[in-house]
Amino acid sequence: MEKKEVKLGWYAFAGGKFSADPNAYPNCQGVVAWLNPNTNAPAGKRGLILAPDEVKLVWSDKNCETGIDDEEDGQANTLKLIVYGKEHGINFPAAEWCYAYSKNVVKPGEGFLPALNQLKRIIDNRFLINPSLLKIGGKILNDWAWSSSEYGDRTARFVFADGCRYQNLKGSSFVVRCVIAF
Repeated sequence: MEKKEVKLGWYAFAGGKFSADPNAYPNCQGVVAWLNPNTNAPAGKRGLILAPDEVKLVWSDKNCETGIDDEEDGQANTLKLIVYGKEHGINFPAAEWCYAYSKNVVKPGEGFLPALNQLKRIIDNRFLINPSLLKIGGKILNDWAWSSSEYGDRTARFVFADGCRYQNLKGSSFVVRCVIAF
């Protein structure tokens, strides 16, 4: 399959289509928020799409240490949190919302809560992403956002809108942003 040009701040559409025009195709899924510098990366590792929606949720409803702390792979972290929660009777609202995300032909299970460094790279690109989000009625990146990276039994990692990384209590309510890999 031939790789087509994709740029940060472009729009992602159902069917793997991309355009600088938000109305180029139906079912705009979000904005291209990160591109892998490895231009030969396989499908699913080429970049990240930031969904236009956000919610405020807690990271988990109970204090526990899951050991799910990878800072690079939010897709794996999210799936592990879902499985861990079912096995231990714990809710992970931030990860669960991303995993259940299903708008504009995004299927449940395709979206995930980004890992710490994925979220940091997305926020570092906010000046290219935010104008595009506004054009599709999306929420801009301007608040604290949870990552899927745990920090300990009581805390998890988040990134502030200026790109700084912190940790806070898992029961704190922060912004949650869903991403989709392509």
